[in-house]
This record gives sequence, structure tokens and C-alpha cells, in this order.
Amino acid sequence: MLEILLTDFMEIMDKGGPVMWVILITAWIAVIMLVERFIRINSWEKQTIIDQFGYENNENYQPQDFYTTNASPIALLASRLDWAEIKNKADLTKQIKNHMSEIVPKLEGSLPTIAVIGSILPMLGLLGTVTGMINVFDTIAIHGSGNPQEMAGGISQALLTTASGLIIAIPVIFAHHILARRLRHVMAITDKTIQHLVKQANL
Repeated sequence: MLEILLTDFMEIMDKGGPVMWVILITAWIAVIMLVERFIRINSWEKQTIIDQFGYENNENYQPQDFYTTNASPIALLASRLDWAEIKNKADLTKQIKNHMSEIVPKLEGSLPTIAVIGSILPMLGLLGTVTGMINVFDTIAIHGSGNPQEMAGGISQALLTTASGLIIAIPVIFAHHILARRLRHVMAITDKTIQHLVKQANL
């Protein structure tokens, strides 16, 4: 069974030409990035909710994982605040803004790259379409248009790459949207908690 599936897979890849391999490799890169972002964002979301609850219900609350990869944005921000230089709420707000501008890109991680991959995949499919049609016209130039079997290879390549690019791009773009939305939720909780901390600060 596995051998049959592998044979069918290789046949499809051969029909699609070199562009199909590029699409496949690009798709695997996107999958790896999506899984990594899902694990990270899921962890941050849980920890952010814990930290929000802690700060809002305990004046002496301190996050337990300042320096781990699972640290929430709230914990990361709290670990970077230099209280010795904070004399008033304006200083606190300024430090928060400065640190958040550094933290947010790190939280986004590979999300922008995933978005780019999602937009590139249909273009790769279009590239396969173009190369497939070039093969069709080369065949026509050599053998004429009276032999459909000679032209079938190029047409098959054009259709396979176009379909593959679209089929893979759609779930990649959708998954990116879901992860970006969850990250915005994390940042909304972080912003709400920060506002609470600013109000509570005895400055």
C-alpha cells in the first residue's frame, strides 16, 4: 500500500516538473513554521491569562518564568522595566512603549514569513503553468498540433502546479489568519494588564 502511494506521489511530482518540488519544499517550510508558531502562541496565551489574573488579584504577584521561552509578554515586559529610572507614570509609560516595540516583533516571529509564503505559493503555481505551456508550444513547434498525446505532458504540468499552489496556499493563509488573531488576543490581554499596572503604580 505504501509502495503504491509512493509510486503515485512520484508520478504526480514528475508530471508537475521541477516547480512541483519547489512548491512541496515551500509547503513543508510553511508547515514547520506554522506548527512552531502554534505551540509558542498557545503557550503564551495560557501564561498571559495566568499572569493577568495574578496581577489583577495580587498586588505582590510576580511571574514565575521571566527568562523561559514560555514567558508571557507581560512577564517579558515586567523583567525589562528599570524601576530605578522610573520616577513617575510618564516614565513608566515611556519604558513600556519602548520595550513593547522590541517584544512585539519577537512574538510575531515567523508569522510575517508565513504570510509571504502564503502569497508566493499561487505564484509558484502560475510559474508552473507558464513552464507547462512553454513545453506545449515547444511540442507543437516540433510535432505540430495533430498529436494531443505529445502536448498532454505540458498541459498536465500546467494544471498540476496551478492546482497544487492554490490547494496549499489556502490552508496556509487561513492558518496564518488564525494564529495572527490569537496573537492579537494575547496582546489585547497584555495591554489590559499593563493599563492595570500603570493605574496601580504608586508613583
